[in-house]
This record gives sequence, C-alpha cells and structure tokens, in this order.
Amino acid sequence: MGRIQIHYPETTLYIHRIPIRITDLNYGNHLAHDVLVSILHEARARFFKAYAMEEGDIDGMGILIVDLGVIYRSQVFYGQTLEVEVAISDVASRGCDLVYRVSDQESGKLVATAKTGIVFFDYKKNCVVGIPESFKALINKNGKPRE
Repeated sequence: MGRIQIHYPETTLYIHRIPIRITDLNYGNHLAHDVLVSILHEARARFFKAYAMEEGDIDGMGILIVDLGVIYRSQVFYGQTLEVEVAISDVASRGCDLVYRVSDQESGKLVATAKTGIVFFDYKKNCVVGIPESFKALINKNGKPRE
C-alpha cells in the first residue's frame, strides 16, 4: 500500500493549542478523524488571524482548499491538549501548502502531520488569482506567534 509523505518545514509561523473535549471522541474512545480535520481548520483560521488576515479576506481575496492529507501517528484521548504548529511550503504563483505538525502538548509525542493545499481566489470574479502581497510578505517570515 502506497503511503503519502508530508514533510514539515523548518520554520513554524504559528502555534495553536486546543484541549480535547469528550465530544471529540469516536466509538474507539479516541480522537475522531473528522475532529482532527476540524482542529486543523481552527488552527488555520487562527493562523490567518494572528497575521491580521482572514481566510475570506487576504488583501480582498479568499482561499480555496484544493487538497488535504493527514498522516496519523498516535491516538489522542480525552483530557489531552494538542499543540498544532503551522508552516508554509511548496509555494507556487497562485497558492501553497499549509503544513501542520500536531503533538501532545505535555509529552511532545507526535500525533499527526497534515497539509492543506490552498489557492487564492477572487470570489467576486469567481477565479483563481496570484498570491496577495500581504501573504507574500508572510512567506518569508520567521518566528512562532502564539495565541
């Protein structure tokens, strides 16, 4: 069986922490896969907010998610707090990948790596556009803003 590969870049641009709620569990009594995807979405939204942007307004442009990949490494249980690091990779003229490294905050144990491919989109004209200037500036930024 072929496996996807996701490599986390050197520079983390944002870190989000989130506790696991009882409602986040599935029948196996561990974190449900759909909840992890929602946690990634929350981290992405907060990443943009940390840089005074929104998913629907980056210099007037929005984003589209064009693909999603997740590699699960360990189970997560009620009461744990996850740390979600966000980075940028594979930059092209109209988009890039947002890459996530999800770990247990207390132990540091890797829970998952993931990526969402994004393109920038003009919702008024209904078309893909080039990377907005404010996001271009972010691409080369260093640091680890926290909530």
